[in-house]
Amino acid sequence: MNQKGLHLMVMIFLALLVLLILPPLVMSMFKPADLLMRIILTILIFATVRNMLGSNALTIIITAALVYILVIKHAYITTSLYIFFFVLLAYNFVAAVMWGLTRVPR
Repeated sequence: MNQKGLHLMVMIFLALLVLLILPPLVMSMFKPADLLMRIILTILIFATVRNMLGSNALTIIITAALVYILVIKHAYITTSLYIFFFVLLAYNFVAAVMWGLTRVPR
């Protein structure tokens, strides 16, 4: 394998690893950042559930359950994954993966 390509892959892997570790560190060091990310996650969950189910009582029940599990109990993991996938989508890495999967011979 080309040594330049291997070095680039290692650097990308390390950058993505730092991206996964950084949000929990920032949230634990700065309480306003913790509160802000929890509010953003709550609004995101509510908007997603309301968009799928409409405005009814079931939306509130499912949102409450998801907020309890994802925002209250596992906030650091959820925030880390949210930021990780947001960056992946923002830089279109998912499109590159899909393109690569179509090129794999069967």
